[in-house]
Amino acid sequence: MFNLFQSKQDPADLADKKLRVNLARCPQSHACPSVRVCPVGALKQKGFHAPYVDETKCIKCGKCVKFCPMHALSIG
Repeated sequence: MFNLFQSKQDPADLADKKLRVNLARCPQSHACPSVRVCPVGALKQKGFHAPYVDETKCIKCGKCVKFCPMHALSIG
Protein backbone atom coordinates (compact mmCIF):
# COMPACT_ATOMS: atom_id res chain seq x y z
CA MET A 1 0.00 0.00 0.00
CA PHE A 2 1.17 3.54 -0.78
CA ASN A 3 2.08 5.60 2.30
CA LEU A 4 1.91 9.38 1.80
CA PHE A 5 4.02 10.02 4.88
CA GLN A 6 6.81 7.59 4.11
CA SER A 7 10.20 9.09 3.33
CA LYS A 8 11.45 8.52 -0.20
CA GLN A 9 15.02 8.05 1.01
CA ASP A 10 16.25 5.29 3.27
CA PRO A 11 18.35 6.94 6.03
CA ALA A 12 21.09 4.38 5.41
CA ASP A 13 21.39 5.66 1.84
CA LEU A 14 22.12 9.17 3.17
CA ALA A 15 24.95 8.15 5.50
CA ASP A 16 27.72 9.17 3.10
CA LYS A 17 25.85 12.14 1.60
CA LYS A 18 26.29 15.82 2.48
CA LEU A 19 24.11 18.88 2.26
CA ARG A 20 25.62 21.13 -0.40
CA VAL A 21 25.14 24.79 -1.24
CA ASN A 22 25.38 25.69 -4.92
CA LEU A 23 26.92 29.18 -4.80
CA ALA A 24 26.05 29.82 -8.45
CA ARG A 25 22.33 29.42 -7.69
CA CYS A 26 22.33 31.25 -4.34
CA PRO A 27 21.69 35.00 -4.83
CA GLN A 28 23.51 35.92 -1.58
CA SER A 29 21.59 39.19 -1.37
CA HIS A 30 19.13 38.50 1.45
CA ALA A 31 18.49 36.41 4.53
CA CYS A 32 18.28 32.77 3.44
CA PRO A 33 14.72 31.53 3.98
CA SER A 34 15.88 27.90 4.30
CA VAL A 35 17.85 28.65 7.47
CA ARG A 36 14.55 29.13 9.35
CA VAL A 37 13.19 25.68 8.48
CA CYS A 38 16.14 23.61 9.69
CA PRO A 39 14.82 21.69 12.72
CA VAL A 40 18.28 21.28 14.28
CA GLY A 41 19.96 24.59 13.41
CA ALA A 42 22.51 23.02 11.09
CA LEU A 43 22.07 25.57 8.30
CA LYS A 44 23.53 28.95 9.22
CA GLN A 45 24.24 32.25 7.54
CA LYS A 46 26.49 35.22 8.28
CA GLY A 47 25.13 38.48 6.89
CA PHE A 48 23.82 37.95 3.37
CA HIS A 49 26.54 35.46 2.44
CA ALA A 50 25.56 32.01 1.24
CA PRO A 51 24.43 29.70 4.03
CA TYR A 52 26.81 27.07 5.33
CA VAL A 53 26.21 23.70 6.93
CA ASP A 54 27.28 22.47 10.35
CA GLU A 55 27.83 18.82 9.38
CA THR A 56 27.88 17.74 13.03
CA LYS A 57 24.24 18.87 13.42
CA CYS A 58 22.75 18.12 9.99
CA ILE A 59 20.34 15.16 10.02
CA LYS A 60 19.80 15.29 6.22
CA CYS A 61 16.04 15.63 6.56
CA GLY A 62 15.82 17.63 3.33
CA LYS A 63 13.51 20.35 4.65
CA CYS A 64 15.89 23.13 3.63
CA VAL A 65 16.34 21.58 0.19
CA LYS A 66 12.59 21.53 -0.43
CA PHE A 67 12.14 25.05 0.95
CA CYS A 68 14.91 26.81 -1.04
CA PRO A 69 13.19 28.91 -3.74
CA MET A 70 16.39 29.06 -5.82
CA HIS A 71 17.10 25.30 -5.66
CA ALA A 72 20.57 26.12 -4.36
CA LEU A 73 20.60 23.35 -1.76
CA SER A 74 20.97 19.64 -2.46
CA ILE A 75 21.88 16.44 -0.69
CA GLY A 76 24.38 14.38 -2.57
